[in-house]
Amino acid sequence: MTESEDRKRQAATLVKEVDALLDEALRSEQLSDVPDDSLGQLFASVLRLYAAKIESGGRARAFPSGSGVTATDALIGCTAILQAADISIFNLNHWQSMTTTGKHPVDEDEDQPPE
Repeated sequence: MTESEDRKRQAATLVKEVDALLDEALRSEQLSDVPDDSLGQLFASVLRLYAAKIESGGRARAFPSGSGVTATDALIGCTAILQAADISIFNLNHWQSMTTTGKHPVDEDEDQPPE
């Protein structure tokens, strides 16, 4: 197994474990079981990787369909990101009007699970 294949396998395993842990905290309403600093670091790491993939021409979805993320979840997350990065809605709108980064149609084939 190559180093890249091993990293993919490790990442997939770790994501499943983290997802299960966080899902259990949500279902049992034990939100304080996940420290805020740990959640913030996870959010930051995922966001940096996602941005790098998109900037390199990737077409990764922010989250797969069927993930359970609601419009309210997305808006809360977006608001938190904008506040943490000290970005106003005006500046976001200005940036979006000047870039093509991340702008692509959603393909039906993208709903397929990752390899």
